[in-house]
Amino acid sequence: MNPKIDRIEIYLDDATEPTQVLTEPPFKVELDTRNLRDGDHVMRIVTYFKNGQTEERIVPFVVDNLPDVAIEGLSEGEEVRGKLEFDVKVGDYHAPIERARVSPMLYLLSTVLILGGIWAWFAFGSFSSTIVSEVAGSAEAAQEETVGEGAPVDEALFAQGETIYASSCAACHGAEGVGGFAPQFAGNPALADTEAVLKTIYEGRGGMPAFNQFSAEELAAIATYIRNAWGNTYGGVSVDEAKGVTGGTPEELPPSEDGAAAPEEDTGNLEALLKEGSEVYAASCAGCHQAEGQGIPGTFPPLAENPNLEDAAYVVKVILNGRQGPLEVKGTTYNGAMPGFGQLSDRQVAAVATYVRNSWGNAFGPVSEEQVAQER
Repeated sequence: MNPKIDRIEIYLDDATEPTQVLTEPPFKVELDTRNLRDGDHVMRIVTYFKNGQTEERIVPFVVDNLPDVAIEGLSEGEEVRGKLEFDVKVGDYHAPIERARVSPMLYLLSTVLILGGIWAWFAFGSFSSTIVSEVAGSAEAAQEETVGEGAPVDEALFAQGETIYASSCAACHGAEGVGGFAPQFAGNPALADTEAVLKTIYEGRGGMPAFNQFSAEELAAIATYIRNAWGNTYGGVSVDEAKGVTGGTPEELPPSEDGAAAPEEDTGNLEALLKEGSEVYAASCAGCHQAEGQGIPGTFPPLAENPNLEDAAYVVKVILNGRQGPLEVKGTTYNGAMPGFGQLSDRQVAAVATYVRNSWGNAFGPVSEEQVAQER
């Protein structure tokens, strides 16, 4: 066994005990999806290193083994009265139902592909160098092939990036870039690919939210910092390179009185806030809390029907500053870390706070820009 890894534990959904403990490479996950209900599931992969550090991966996947059930003669949401009669048709056992059928062999193949994809993403993902280095050789050996002096480092951008990292990245990646809930950056050869780094930060990846509210300068700053901190020497990233990803638009918007991008709609309009908040949520929050606010079992808490959201000041503080440590929601404890989103404007924070406080069964009212400004 590689001396740096102690073990890898595999958890399914909200299980507190691992379904598998892997101690020898190749680290292959075995899962018979016939024992799982059809629908959404989550695989949690926790790697324990002998130096006491851990790294966690969250992999959502969908099981679809059983044939679909179709109803003819009764539409969803239809108003009905009196005695009803309609046909229920089940997958391959009746012919034909409205949508195309998938053969049992393809169901089996899809199961294999899902599990193979989970294993491949876990072992060979571009930001999984911590794990790859344990299986396929040391990170130092990989760096010998990829590390060069790189472009000159702009010290002002580096300093700006350090500030952004502390507020937006350290909660998951660690203050010293050694990882935790997210991959490590220190000694990570994947950072040599400038374009991949910029796109991952700006567009998000897996459970990592997108930071597309960053201006090109902020994006260049954070990329410069992580590529040249903690012993990394991958070179600076220019604002022009970052504009190739951002399109050069965020920093060119006209400023409002508080320096944020000028809103086009009335702040007091709840409908406008909800619309804008849904866009901010999709870009920056859904990766962890999921599109319908259901969260990820054991790691990222649900926002749907979450009584903690009633306290508007608390919600704003968490969005601005992030939080770490256990959090209890309706009797269940979650241990994921959340980065701060202080780079969002007061308008954007008010919008996303209003959105999460009034979606998925929540009805806690709007949050104003003035409330956000008070909590900064």
